[in-house]
Amino acid sequence: MNRILLLLFLLFVVMIAVQSCREDEQITTPDYNTIVTISYSQHVQPLFQRSCATSGCHDNATNAAGLSLTNWQRVLKGSTFGNVLIPFRAEKSLLTYLFDGTSLRRQHPALSSALSRAEINFLKRWITEGAKNDDGAIPFEHSTRKVYVPNQQEDNVAVIDQDSLVVTRWISVGNSSAIEGPHFIVADNNFWYVSLINAGQVWKFDGHKDTVVKKANVFGAPALLALTPDGNKLYVSQFTSSSTNKISVVNTSTMIQSKTITVMTMPHGIRMNHAGSKVFVANMMSDYLSVIEVATDSVIAEIPLAYDANPFGPVKYSPMEVAVSPDDNYLLVTCSENNEVRMFDATTYALLDSFHVGQQPWHLQFTPDGNWCYVTNREGHSVSVLHIPMRHVMQTITSNSPRYFDYPHGCDISSNGKYIFISNENATPGYTPRFANDNIGNVCVIDAVLNQVVKVLEVGKMPTGLCVTQ
Repeated sequence: MNRILLLLFLLFVVMIAVQSCREDEQITTPDYNTIVTISYSQHVQPLFQRSCATSGCHDNATNAAGLSLTNWQRVLKGSTFGNVLIPFRAEKSLLTYLFDGTSLRRQHPALSSALSRAEINFLKRWITEGAKNDDGAIPFEHSTRKVYVPNQQEDNVAVIDQDSLVVTRWISVGNSSAIEGPHFIVADNNFWYVSLINAGQVWKFDGHKDTVVKKANVFGAPALLALTPDGNKLYVSQFTSSSTNKISVVNTSTMIQSKTITVMTMPHGIRMNHAGSKVFVANMMSDYLSVIEVATDSVIAEIPLAYDANPFGPVKYSPMEVAVSPDDNYLLVTCSENNEVRMFDATTYALLDSFHVGQQPWHLQFTPDGNWCYVTNREGHSVSVLHIPMRHVMQTITSNSPRYFDYPHGCDISSNGKYIFISNENATPGYTPRFANDNIGNVCVIDAVLNQVVKVLEVGKMPTGLCVTQ
């Protein structure tokens, strides 16, 4: 009997202890409405520990989808598929809209999480205030090697950190609720510029703070941009209609259009040589390239794409975009009508060779050593790899299962030649976003050694002419 009484007593003690722990737990649960300064380790990490950073999910051991949520640095690293939060933009952060239980393409355990509405709102607040760590540091605030991606159907620009390969910011552009269409971006070490193709404007941003500096009003529909090496002048192609034949020259200090230059019909692609002495213009509706002398801002040559090129149409080649080799010796032009890339001597303008590529070649870029050129084949849903010394198409990169390339548009390459960044409009749509019902486009990151896609980053609707900063 004494033994039974002893056991009952011990059971009673244990029950009291458990109840006491529960009461303590309730007492120590923070009132999120009263927290003034958020401490990551004290307030945010405990939410992850309870909901996500657990065994079989996103702890260090399981690391599901390559994502660990065990500390601030690991959260920023994201998953195999990219970022899980965007500082200052909770509505664009996977962490929060998964918890919100939004209707998604793919279900996720977070939808059945035990986080309360107050806790979810607090998590959103932490991200909206910059997703800071305990020292007040904002993720990627000192990032210098960036990729700017204009999302033409969303009026914003996504920013990718080249070293971490995650989206780090979303920058709004445009003056109204109407879609004004950020189309193309060009940058130097201090500033970057984006054309708003539907608004007749070019915006200038501080390259360190990513804040608007000035805006330029330009004629027609500004499309592609070329910047002089000293950063003083910006050339803007006009992509309005088949009757357009103007290039605008903008003083970047004042952001005032100082001159227009008459070229041939429907200028689109535009590229500065590295010496800063010439601008090459691809006129889509004339099958001719115009050459502008920077010193005088005048046309000094008109280059036919072939012997049968007709400056007045109908077009047979439809030049879309231009690329100049790093040594300024070669000029490559995508001919979107007949699925070719044509190669010219950049000094004599003689036609040297042609490459048969995929359907509707669009943007293209040389590697820093000048040995390779990557070409997006928009309707071919692929990327062609040209070897310049051999003058040969060495490879066509595709991705059919899953389909990452869907209407590939923009192309740029990191200064070290390690990665090729390809924007994909996802217009079919052929690419299925992981956690979104919209036709979200992506940026495919290609390893230049393997010529394989190593990461796919979802950005926004209709990403177009992206730009890599060095």
